[in-house]
Amino acid sequence: MIDEVKLINLLKSKKMSGEEIAKQFGTSRVAVWKKINKLKSLGYEILTDKDGYQIIKSPDKPLPAEILPDLNTKFLGKNYIYFEEVNSTNLYAKSKDFPDGTVIFAEYQTQGKGRKGRSWISSKYKGLYFSIVLKPDIEVFNLSKFSLLFPYSVFKTLKSFTTTDLKIKWPNDLYLNSKKLAGFLIESSIENNIITKLIVGIGINVNQDVQDFPDDINQVATSLKLEEGKEFSRKEIFLKILSNIEKDYLNFLKDKYLDIKDIEKNLLWLWENVSIYEDGKVVASGILKGLSSDGSLILSHNGTEEIIYVGDLSLRG
Repeated sequence: MIDEVKLINLLKSKKMSGEEIAKQFGTSRVAVWKKINKLKSLGYEILTDKDGYQIIKSPDKPLPAEILPDLNTKFLGKNYIYFEEVNSTNLYAKSKDFPDGTVIFAEYQTQGKGRKGRSWISSKYKGLYFSIVLKPDIEVFNLSKFSLLFPYSVFKTLKSFTTTDLKIKWPNDLYLNSKKLAGFLIESSIENNIITKLIVGIGINVNQDVQDFPDDINQVATSLKLEEGKEFSRKEIFLKILSNIEKDYLNFLKDKYLDIKDIEKNLLWLWENVSIYEDGKVVASGILKGLSSDGSLILSHNGTEEIIYVGDLSLRG
């Protein structure tokens, strides 16, 4: 059997004949030919002549062979699963007991979901859509902070890729120039007041064009490409995100500390008049004053403060 990651790395470094490849992996020339054709179907540009094969260009896809050799983490993503298409990375993550740190990536999700069952549009080969399986074994009162930790970590990463106004929308979205750029869906398993498992679903719009968004959301959604006027390497962004998430997550497990003040100063609509919705109804309104120590929202209304733990945040008209 041909180790695909190993073969790709070999063919990036040198030209190899079909006979050399077959001997290297203990397989047949027919198997080599099939594997080369598979790599071409994945988007690899392969120079083929009488002397053999050599990869001259890799696709901008977060394939295992592109991610694993450059992954700078201790455990996150070491078990990496890639799909061209899947129903939902979160659903797949829940389908079996994956090891701690498993990352599941899909180019397209047929049932991609955001918070409260809302759909997430997955434009093929243009965004980053993935789920992370974590087993923190930490007290349940830390759960609200996890809702901020992952958006905050991605926020800090994406800040290095954009020159425009990136903000954190409480509790777990990222907005760029007042339009939605990224969403997070965090699902937990709790036993005896201990968080035994987190499934963190993340969707980021990277290289989408206006026509990639349906008419009902193209005025409120955006991508890095639309705002910055250029295409980005999804692989580069993805690798940095995984590295930074692991660093922030492990630091939180160790110190139980999250920089709430820095998150607060980067909140969308800070000091503006906002409303909180539940099931389509306004349940609270006021000036968005900031965050409490546990990550809940602080609203100020007629001189009194109200703490908001759940709900949909909207700018008050």
